[in-house]
This record gives sequence, C-alpha cells and structure tokens, in this order.
Amino acid sequence: MPSELHALSDLCQCLGGRVPAAIEWEGVLALANRTLVTPALAESLDIAGSPDPAIPSEVVGLLRVIAERTSARNRLMHAQLAEAVAALNARGITPILLKGAALLAHRGPDCANRLLTDLDLMVREDENGSAVEALEGIGYHRLLSMHQDEQGANLGRERDAGGVDLHFRLKRVGHGRDAAWLMASCRPFPIGGGVASMPSPAALIALFVLHDQLQEGDYWRGRIDLRHLVDMAAIARQVDGNALAALFPAGRARRALAVQLHSLSTWLGQSMGMPQRGGGWRAAFQGRRRHWQLRYPASETTLTLFSWLIDPPFSLYEQRGIAARGKEMRRMLLERKATKV
Repeated sequence: MPSELHALSDLCQCLGGRVPAAIEWEGVLALANRTLVTPALAESLDIAGSPDPAIPSEVVGLLRVIAERTSARNRLMHAQLAEAVAALNARGITPILLKGAALLAHRGPDCANRLLTDLDLMVREDENGSAVEALEGIGYHRLLSMHQDEQGANLGRERDAGGVDLHFRLKRVGHGRDAAWLMASCRPFPIGGGVASMPSPAALIALFVLHDQLQEGDYWRGRIDLRHLVDMAAIARQVDGNALAALFPAGRARRALAVQLHSLSTWLGQSMGMPQRGGGWRAAFQGRRRHWQLRYPASETTLTLFSWLIDPPFSLYEQRGIAARGKEMRRMLLERKATKV
C-alpha cells in the first residue's frame, strides 16, 4: 500500500478512536496537519484526558499543544462571530451560519476540535448591501476575491484570527437554492447578544457536500476534504439519508452526494441509510476512482479529464458566468496595480 494511502487509513482509524498496531506517526501527523484535522485527532485520541499509553509521549505533547492553541484561536473567533452577528442584527438582518461557523456556534467558545480559517455567513440577496455596510461599520474591509456582488463578499480586519466570508447565494447548486431555501431548514440560535439562524444537521451536511463536491470541484477532481468529512461524521447519526437527499436537485448534485456518502462510509465508517448506488454509474465510477487515485496519484489529471467528459461541470450559462468573473478579477487587479505605481 502506498505511504499516502497507508497514512490516510491509519489516520481515519485514529479519528475513530482506534490506534493501529503498526502506525507510522510521522506520516499520520503530516497528513493530519495538511488536512487540518489535527485538533479532531487530539480529541479522538482523548489527548486531554487519558490517551492510549501506546501513543508516544512526544505525539501526546504535540497534540496537546495544538488542541490548546486551537481552543485559544476559537475563543477569539467565537467572539468575532458574536460581534458580527450583533452588527447584522442591528440592521435587522439574521444571518445563517454556514459550515465551520455553525459548528463553532454550536460547540461554543471552548471548541478545541475544529480548526477554522474563516467565518461563513449567509444573508438574503436583498440584504447584501446592508450586510456589507454593517460589517464595514465595525472595521471590516473588502478583500480581493472572485466573488461578484450578487454572489458574496470576503471581508477582513487585521486584528482578527480569520475573515468573514459573506454569501448571498449558494454557487453551482441549482436554481432556487438561496438563503430563503436554506432558511426553511434553520432554527433561531442565540450567540453572544445576538441571534443567528442555525441549519438543521441535514442542511449542514448538505452545505459541506455542495461546497466541496460542486463549488470546489472535488466531484470531478477525485479529492477528499477530510476536515469536512470528519465534520459530517460527527453529525451523521442525527440525519436521515432520505431527508438529506431531498435537499439536493436531481442529477449532478444528487450524484455528488452519493459519492461523498460513499467516502464517508469507506473512510470513517458512517452511513446515513441512503443507498450509495443511488447516483447511478457515474457516481459509482467516481467512488471507485477516488480509491484508485489515492493509490496512483499521477492518474488524477487523466481521470479528471474523463470526469469532465462523462459529467460536464459547467453549463453554457455557468461558463459565461466564469468568464465574466475572470474579466472582473483582471480589471480589479489592474486597478490595484495602477494605484501602486
């Protein structure tokens, strides 16, 4: 078994609380760091409590330091999230918590098992201008990104641990999949002195799948975002597979879900009762292809090209949108360059 595949197998067993007998810690820790699951690994191995005595002391020490630093960072980001929600509430806006922001809010400021890079929030499309103004009012400024105003905005402040990724619609999911659609699967959730909207467990898993598989293109590239797979596994028992499938448009999105559920079952042993073969032959191919690509990494380019042929990632409408965003990005870069001359 190639070293990368062996490291992934060992890491996934550790994430399930089992330490393999012949584990190679150097490879496992390197992969955990690269995939941003080291804090989850520390929790799974009970590093803060009574870890397995077979785990080397230097590994225990490293994981404890990472868990402590993750906890400190998340306290800052939790306070940042509460401040942003309060600022939006003051404008009459109740933001929807997406992905890591939802997990952080649910687990609280002492969360030590999940590393966040930014805070993802969603508001209605007609609230976009007011939402950006509200965040600019507490010191945020726009960051250069591929987002157009009708899709979202990236904002940041120098003093924060991470930025805020403000969404106005879900990209590349299907018509009607906007804030109003997602709000139907949310409930009010207090955070700090404000109130946000918390997606249901099924909706939260759907967001991870849609982001990784369609927006980031992992469905075609054959890649696995292990951090998000771990997030899904943590809440999978609360989700009915049929209810989850109902959130996805028929066709490509439903196939992407089937592939991700296959990976969740294969690597982390979690099943939600949805038939993994439900995506048809193309989803079955993508599921097998992921394992093949892990064994033979050089095959990724060829398999990705084949994936584009059998299940094209972009409609003509989407291709035009990508071209427009590329043109806008070039314009912004040229303007920024001109101001520095």
